[in-house]
Amino acid sequence: MRSDLSWKSAGSRRTWIPYFVLVVTLLLTALASYTVDRTSKSKERLRFQNAIERTTDSIEKRLDTYLALLRAGRGLFAANQTVSREQFHQFIYNLELPERYPGIQGIGFSVRVNPEETERILAEIQTYNPGRLAITPDYERSEYHAILYIEPLDARNRGALGFDMFSEPVRRAAMERARDTGVAAASGPVTLVQEVEKYKQAGFLIYLPIYRTGVIPQSVDERRSQLWGFIYSPFRVDNLLRGIFAKEQYPTVDFEIYDGSQLTPELLLHSSHEFQGRNSQSHRPTFRSMRTLDVAGRTWTIAFASTPEFDQLSGRNLVPYICGSGLLIASILFLLTRSQAQARYAAERVAMQLRASQTALNESELRLRRLVDANIIGIIIHDTQGIIVEANDAFLNLLGYSNTALSQVNWWDITPLEYRPADEEAIAEMKATGSHPPFEKEYLRKDGTRVPVLQGTAYLGGTAELAVSFVLDLSENKQAQLSLKNSETRFRTLIEQSPLSTQILSPQGLTLQVNRSWEQLWGITLAELGDYNILQDQQLVEKGIMPYIKKAFEGEGVAIPPVLYELHKTLPETVPDSTKEHWVQAYMYPVKDRDGNIRELVIIHEDITERQNLEAQLAARAEQLAQANRMKDEFLSTLSHELRTPLNSMLGWSQLLQMRKLDLTTTGRALESIERNTKALTQLIEDLLDVSRMMTGQFRIQVRPVDLTEPIENAIASVQPAADAKKISICAAFAPEVTVVSGDPARLQQLVWNLLSNAIKFTGTGGRVDVVLEGDRTKAQIIIRDTGSGIAPEFVPYLFERFRQADSAITRSHGGLGMGLAIVRHLVELHGGTIAAESPGLGQGATFMVTLPKEAIAPSQSQTEGLPGENFRTSDGF
Repeated sequence: MRSDLSWKSAGSRRTWIPYFVLVVTLLLTALASYTVDRTSKSKERLRFQNAIERTTDSIEKRLDTYLALLRAGRGLFAANQTVSREQFHQFIYNLELPERYPGIQGIGFSVRVNPEETERILAEIQTYNPGRLAITPDYERSEYHAILYIEPLDARNRGALGFDMFSEPVRRAAMERARDTGVAAASGPVTLVQEVEKYKQAGFLIYLPIYRTGVIPQSVDERRSQLWGFIYSPFRVDNLLRGIFAKEQYPTVDFEIYDGSQLTPELLLHSSHEFQGRNSQSHRPTFRSMRTLDVAGRTWTIAFASTPEFDQLSGRNLVPYICGSGLLIASILFLLTRSQAQARYAAERVAMQLRASQTALNESELRLRRLVDANIIGIIIHDTQGIIVEANDAFLNLLGYSNTALSQVNWWDITPLEYRPADEEAIAEMKATGSHPPFEKEYLRKDGTRVPVLQGTAYLGGTAELAVSFVLDLSENKQAQLSLKNSETRFRTLIEQSPLSTQILSPQGLTLQVNRSWEQLWGITLAELGDYNILQDQQLVEKGIMPYIKKAFEGEGVAIPPVLYELHKTLPETVPDSTKEHWVQAYMYPVKDRDGNIRELVIIHEDITERQNLEAQLAARAEQLAQANRMKDEFLSTLSHELRTPLNSMLGWSQLLQMRKLDLTTTGRALESIERNTKALTQLIEDLLDVSRMMTGQFRIQVRPVDLTEPIENAIASVQPAADAKKISICAAFAPEVTVVSGDPARLQQLVWNLLSNAIKFTGTGGRVDVVLEGDRTKAQIIIRDTGSGIAPEFVPYLFERFRQADSAITRSHGGLGMGLAIVRHLVELHGGTIAAESPGLGQGATFMVTLPKEAIAPSQSQTEGLPGENFRTSDGF
């Protein structure tokens, strides 16, 4: 009894040890995390500053090297009174610019040229650039600074020959600064003339002045007068930076270079993250810094930031792992020490019990020796009643039990109910044959979860009827099977529920699977697709799509350009002709196994039919707007001509009248001409006002009963002088039963006058114009037929449009603005009628038919009250 109390007291004293271990481990973890974080941050800041210094030094040293090259070039000119192109070429060639000095666009010489020397200099430039017809830009100025030499003379640099850099403000400012100071001067950001591609880099130039004396004059005035020219270098900033960091492909920091001290987008010269194709918005750098750099008298500001790669290499990233590992270790140590304390407690208790029977201990040691010999898998020794006698560590770890805890449960306690019949059958077979074949079942862990196993049992016999079972853990195998099944289910669900049309192909080109969106797009099912093979689709060959598909079958992901695909042409027996064709944009991706072999290919179709239709409608609308704009320009040109012609005549006659030297006959002719042109201008303005009223909805007619013969006869009388002048006969025929309609007599006379004037205008001398009035009880019809020049069939549909003329040139033989027939159409429609025209063709005359209703026009919402017995009808516009 005293012994039991002693081991119980010792066990209670050890319960604090696991918690002490937990607290100490957590404190050590916190200390380690803090130390690593502070140390890493200091090292990273130093590493960032070193990277900035390396980058800045690299840029500065390389620019100093380029300045040294320019000084060497100035030495060449200082040592020679004249430097020929061959000497300049040989000098630059020996420098080996592309190999030794990557990043420089070239070295050139611009000569100061007086206006009288331009032809000589241009002739020399044309030797190497025949296409240069003048020093550009081509306008007169007091002095030129044309590019005479530039090497290497590649396609980019050849186009710069003959360009006057002094004509551009940014370059000129740098050249003047270099000229006046005698030292190198860099320009601000410019677009180089060497930029011939769509993507244009930011550029700048460095100028070094060359004086005719060979040395730098003392005063600014002497430097300006003795200036010979400039030796200079153009730089494309992206190429320059690529040349500087050729060995270190990209620095370990991101940087942006700005011209000046302001960090604005328009002053940005180079952005390393854009140059590397990296999105700066998706990364928030840990460190930032700025440096300024003097480049030939011009300040550059460089903004530095740490790159994602820089931040990923940070030792601070280890802090979460240290914390996690510390927590894990603390938990493990806590559990281990607690388990050890509990195990010790249990072991001491078991030891007291085991001392009671030495025989039982010997048998246990013998069974334990057998378990140790086969400890790769779980092994248990049990009787046929389910009492577990012994188990190895593999089985204990599998179920989460200790030996002590396992000895207190029955085999049936750790077996789910649904597997008990299988266990009973296995035990029965084992008793009969000595063993049973392995079968799958599940055990219940101590925490209540299940573990799948493969179990085989052999009968040991003896008075206790013991048996040994071998248990293989199938958890990983089952989990892999479940993951594979879930992955396949997710994939198929994703494909099936995707709003994009998806088609999965075999490596041979046959369709394996399509989703619902694909069936809705094309109107057929996978079964109806049959043995369709995309590699044998002739329509794709004809539309030029097959090369893209073959690339995908070769292992590349491709984007197939938009194509109008007509499925009924490929599958005429399955798909009816009425099936709507679709514009589709397709993307094709190969799916490969671990060995790189293509297992299947996925095509995603995007239906862009509506987008294509909208683009076509926009194009048609743009064409309509362009046509309207052309008509406006033609109308304005015609209007100016129509106004200028009578005004010029009136101005000429008025000037002659002011001289008072004309006789009475000539004076009468002058006044008659002025009166005629004044009436023509008045009529022109009236037509314009009518069109304006019609377009704004302010055109109004006074409706009352009208005898049509009166406005027709008045119109004939008004045009008779013009007809007589051309010896044109006007023949009128009025049906007696057709007399009265409801309308505005003045406007009816206006529309008849317009038609008659049009007929006389286009009818030659000695022609004929017929005016016929006929009709029935419901309508009256005015027919005006001429023997004039006729109308081209293709122009008839546009005859009554505003400002439309068959000949819109200002040199045409007939005047007018093209408004008369449009006004006629509008007047006819206001009277509730219709107008039509027909012509057999050019030179065969034309016929105009106006049909008016005889009944009164019903007042509309736009009518207003007028005088008694009259109605007023307003126009709603064209």
